[in-house]
This record gives sequence, structure tokens and C-alpha cells, in this order.
Amino acid sequence: MLRNRITELSLYWVKDFNNPMSARIFFNALLLLTFVKIGLLWRFSHQVLEHHKMTLPRSWLGKVMLAPSFLADWNADIFFSIALTFLIIAFFLQPHYLTTLLYFWLTLNLYVVYLPFASGSDMVMFMLALWLIPVATRPRISSENGRICQKALFNVGLFLCQLQVVFIYFISGADKLQNAAWRSGIAFDYITHLNTMFNPVLTGSFSNPLVHLLFSWAIILFELGFAVLVWFDRTRLTTLAAGILFHLLIWTVMSLPDFAGIMMVSYLVFLKDSELRRFRKLVRRLLP
Repeated sequence: MLRNRITELSLYWVKDFNNPMSARIFFNALLLLTFVKIGLLWRFSHQVLEHHKMTLPRSWLGKVMLAPSFLADWNADIFFSIALTFLIIAFFLQPHYLTTLLYFWLTLNLYVVYLPFASGSDMVMFMLALWLIPVATRPRISSENGRICQKALFNVGLFLCQLQVVFIYFISGADKLQNAAWRSGIAFDYITHLNTMFNPVLTGSFSNPLVHLLFSWAIILFELGFAVLVWFDRTRLTTLAAGILFHLLIWTVMSLPDFAGIMMVSYLVFLKDSELRRFRKLVRRLLP
């Protein structure tokens, strides 16, 4: 029985491309999110780049990797125009290794360009883009061994994206659990006094120490629970739905749309093609 389980697990990685529909939707959602972010920050980036001057690295590899950043430093409008054009083209193409590689290159350089005001969402975005490099089905490799490697790389890339998301929650939840300020609710009280982040409209709703304690533990339990429950079929969709509500609340309370957006988009990598097909059928039934 153990041998059969090991064989099953081995075949899972090399038998076929796992959930290619979900993978493509996830990649396209990242492209769309990047497009929106560039569009919203275009004008603001001009002001930042006036004071954020870059120095070319000494190595040729560094110069190649950061070439788009120095293009942005020279002329931001040209850089952003090229970036938006690429994102539009990539959105309508089948996932290709060249496309996923260029997308990682773009997100890495966007992180460098946005560095003076970059947030955790920028780091998450280009790390997900890194794991997505092998998550492509074009060009198809004809040889049998090459095909097996292509499938394995595709599946491992998706799994690394999932691990990236899970570790974000697990490390954050474990860190809060070890922090006395979070366990007592005091940390949440500190957050309510951050005038630059906390929504002033909600100040009165979060003035009770009991509310601070409840929200602190709700966040800790959700983050730790997500890292476990998202792997099981019976609890995955419920966990993802709870996560969407969690990040919408964080967006509203803390004014963190960037982080909420990238985390909610990342949930797509956990969906299965069979679930997407059922959802599509349900929508068709509901629509006239």
C-alpha cells in the first residue's frame, strides 16, 4: 500500500500538467493586477524617479537584469509604455516560457523602480513571478523525456507558488503567536492609532480592548489555519472564501489595497480545473 502511494505521488508530478486552466487564469490575473498598478502609479512614479537615482552594477549580468530600471530612470514614460504593451500582449497569448521569463524580469525591475515606496506586495509579486517561469506549456517539447521534465517543472512551479502563499501566512501567524503584544491585543490597539494607515471612520468601532483581543486572535488563528486547511479538498474553498473576507476587511480597516489585491489573486493558484468547470456551469445556469 505504501509503495502504491509513493507511485501515485511520483506520477502526480510527471503524468500531466496539473490544472493548466487554473494556472493560466492565475497568470493572467497577475498580469492584469500589474497592469492596473502601473497605470495607477504612473504619474506618482515620475516624482519618485526624480529623487531615486540608480547606479549601474559592475557585472554584465546585473546590467542586463536591471536594464529596464535604468530605462525608467532615463525616461519613465517609455518604460511604462513598453511594460503595459507587453502585459496586454502576454494576457492574450498562451503561456510561453519567454512570456513568463519576461514577466519576472518586469516585476523585478518594477520592484527596483518602486523601491522608495515599495511594500510587501511588490516582493510577493516578483517572487510569484519567479516560481511561474516554468509554468508554461509553450513551446511543447516533442521527446518523451523532455515532455516529462516539462510537466514536472510546470507542476513544481505551481507548487512553489502555493508554498509561497502558505509560508506568508504561517510565518506571520507564528510570529504573532510568539508576540505577547499580539496575544494580549495590545498590538491591534497600536494599529488603531496609526493615523497614516488606520481608517479614521472606523476608530470608534475598534476602541474596546475586548475587540482588540478578539481581532488579534482571529488574525492569528486564520493565518495559522490557512497554512493547514488550504491543502484539503473539504476545507480549501471555505478557507479561500474566508481569506477573501479577511483581506477585504484588512483593506477597509488598514487601507492596504496592494497587499489585499496580490493575496486575493494568489488564491487562484489553489483552485482546481474541475472546480472552475463546475463554477462555469453554475454561472451558465444562473444567467438567462
